[in-house]
Amino acid sequence: MNTGRGGDDTGHGAGPGLPRVMRLGFAVLDRQILDVDGVAVGKVDDVELSWEEGRRPVLSALLTDTGALGPRLSGRLGRTWRTLLGRLRPSGDLPVRIPPDQVHTFTPATRLTRPAPPQTRVVEDWLRTHLIERIPGGGHADSDGQ
Repeated sequence: MNTGRGGDDTGHGAGPGLPRVMRLGFAVLDRQILDVDGVAVGKVDDVELSWEEGRRPVLSALLTDTGALGPRLSGRLGRTWRTLLGRLRPSGDLPVRIPPDQVHTFTPATRLTRPAPPQTRVVEDWLRTHLIERIPGGGHADSDGQ
């Protein structure tokens, strides 16, 4: 898999921490994503590739968020996931795309060169507001620590 960076096919000279050729299933998919501040913002749920006739595929973007995971799930689980997601998310929302030029390194976690896109926490924020905060003790403590 070509990451679209310069360098030779051995992975040398490809830029800071990014090899030119890599195994996506091993080095990228399902790995934790950390933003520039080291904050965990999700996992790499899928990848987007582009290619031209006669050339190797090139990584176009990392896809994260619940919208990217659904198509990877097959059968009844995948259909259920996509149905639930369609009801929970605003219509037209697509998976969060992170271009490879925003990635500093891939392993052991994918580290970004900037803060993560704000859309990476949409479902987490919804669950916190509509579910977790309704559980006794699930909200923020007041000034007395109660």
